[in-house]
Amino acid sequence: MDKDTIPQTARPRLNLYTKALRRERIFSQLQLGASYADVAREEGISEQRIRKIVADALKRQEVDDLPDHALLQLFRLEGAQALAAKTIAAGDLKAITPYLQILDRLDRYRKAGTRKESYDAAARERLFAKMNRIVAQLEAQTRKSLRAGAEPRLEPDAATQPDSKVSP
Repeated sequence: MDKDTIPQTARPRLNLYTKALRRERIFSQLQLGASYADVAREEGISEQRIRKIVADALKRQEVDDLPDHALLQLFRLEGAQALAAKTIAAGDLKAITPYLQILDRLDRYRKAGTRKESYDAAARERLFAKMNRIVAQLEAQTRKSLRAGAEPRLEPDAATQPDSKVSP
């Protein structure tokens, strides 16, 4: 028998656990700055399959929330920006296009990283309840100090301050 007639053994199918392990390996390599081609070579699958795995994981939101992901991307792009800037400074005008693309992506991720989530109704109610408890405590302290004949104070006592020093 020669090479062409020997039957090729099929790769074993991955179960859910081994797929999850592979997905974690892929994301950890990408976070360390590896390219899709490098990860594909390491895993022994195509670059298109790596992209599909990443896209599916992002759809299921198995990675960090948006601000954390944006910060990760910002960290990765800053090195590329510095390299492109050095190349331009050295006189290579071909690096201008990649430099502008990096700047565009940096702007996009900076906007995504600073996006604040809005309060939903339950979070708003918890915040109002907390504020009402604080106001009630301050009012109780004020009434207590007025009954004792002392002048009402808006700031906490010096004795209750952790950093304050009581002089003898």
